Amino acid sequence: TAAFGRAAAPATAAAPEATGPRPLSPAEERLRHMLTQGIRPEEGAEAFLRALAGQGSQVVISSMDLAALVRQADAADTGSDTGGQTFERPSLDSDFVAPETEVEKRLAAFWQELLGLDSVGVEDSFFDLGGHSLIAVRLFAKVRKAFNVDFPISILFEAPTIRKCAALIEERGGVVPGAEAAADTGKPAAPQRRFTHVVPMHTGEGGPKTPFFLVAGMFGNILNLRHLAHLLGTDRPFYGLQARGLYGDQEPHRDLVQAARDYIAEIRQVQPHGPYMLGGFSGGGITALEIAQQLTAAGEDVAALVMLDTPLPVRRLLGLRDRVVIQLQELRAGGIAYPAKWLTRRIKWEFQKRRIKTDDAAEEPAAQFHNAAIESAFMDSVTSYRLRKWDGPLMLFRPPLVGKWQVAPDRWVNSERAYVLHDNDWTGWAPRVEVQEVPGDHDSMVLEPNVRVLAARMRRVIEAAERRSSRPALRAVAGRDVPMEAAE
Repeated sequence: TAAFGRAAAPATAAAPEATGPRPLSPAEERLRHMLTQGIRPEEGAEAFLRALAGQGSQVVISSMDLAALVRQADAADTGSDTGGQTFERPSLDSDFVAPETEVEKRLAAFWQELLGLDSVGVEDSFFDLGGHSLIAVRLFAKVRKAFNVDFPISILFEAPTIRKCAALIEERGGVVPGAEAAADTGKPAAPQRRFTHVVPMHTGEGGPKTPFFLVAGMFGNILNLRHLAHLLGTDRPFYGLQARGLYGDQEPHRDLVQAARDYIAEIRQVQPHGPYMLGGFSGGGITALEIAQQLTAAGEDVAALVMLDTPLPVRRLLGLRDRVVIQLQELRAGGIAYPAKWLTRRIKWEFQKRRIKTDDAAEEPAAQFHNAAIESAFMDSVTSYRLRKWDGPLMLFRPPLVGKWQVAPDRWVNSERAYVLHDNDWTGWAPRVEVQEVPGDHDSMVLEPNVRVLAARMRRVIEAAERRSSRPALRAVAGRDVPMEAAE
């Protein structure tokens, strides 16, 4: 989502609301171990001096000799994120349960290789072991090759363990010779997938509260929203809305209105009528807005609409004077060689765009996110989208503003050459917009540890909206007309 990310102006990050130490995750434990294996202070000082003495424009300094670096690179190419090194299975809430069927054993081998662990139990959660979206892509590429079944990585929310994944594979007929069927061993049946877009992000789909639906960012991947779903609480059903064509051979949406219509069709299967709680991360906030517009037009109540650092579909253009001011600042900073450097960067950027498209087309579809196709379709859809005024509630959470060029005493432009605005420029289109600043940047605001502050504030907004939306129903039950002020 960084490419559709936002601009920012100087400000201090908000102080985290969550206090007190917390246990390290398995991934953080591995990071701590790797840090202990780092270079010594005297080696760092010596490397720094060598870097200062170098004459090259790009310098790489290492405490390892060339042969050791080559060996390390070769080890990293084996597929593990740990450079060939393995770690003991971390202490988890679940007891270790050894794999039994041939499918479980094959899956356990994949997990051990990709996660860098010496053993994995069939009841261990992929996420508790430190798994993330990049590992998930490679995991399901291996699954497809080994069992000839194709799953989107979002299936991990429904089947986060080897045992549940194995049951899904067996259900699809992807059993290797000699494998036992899940039903013969008394194991639970495989979870049933129902939707293309809607993904339940809690086991058992959450508790009794009003569901919350959150549209993924520009690339349509919901895995980076897992932390937020967990911290909002399992007492509220939390559904991620992922893009069509993220994984597999479906064509992504190129019409945002149609995308919202398809999302709503699945949302209504989960929750037939409002009040609805909606949200979107980055560019997904625009889709969430269109969903809210369509639901409202259909006579439904949208009690809450939350945007996580969402910009306008088309940002306001920089004025000529401001563009000139930026170029003058760059010229002063870069000196007489600035025009040549600018032209070189521009040429490299054009070649990089072409290379990314070529590389993406050349890769095996089953082993990657379709990032380029999803991004292209999304940008087409928002560019042609006709924004309409939204009179309902809108809460915008954004990170601290950071500007690069000051073009006027009260006006900044960010590194993406977009104006830095307190409300991301939404007030003109959504008069009831409220803004809350949260720590992190565009991407890290939904990741640990920043997401703890975001989740705490979102929880308050959602619960307040839920209380407000329940008041008319309470008055109807009472059979009397009570003013809203009295109901409070």
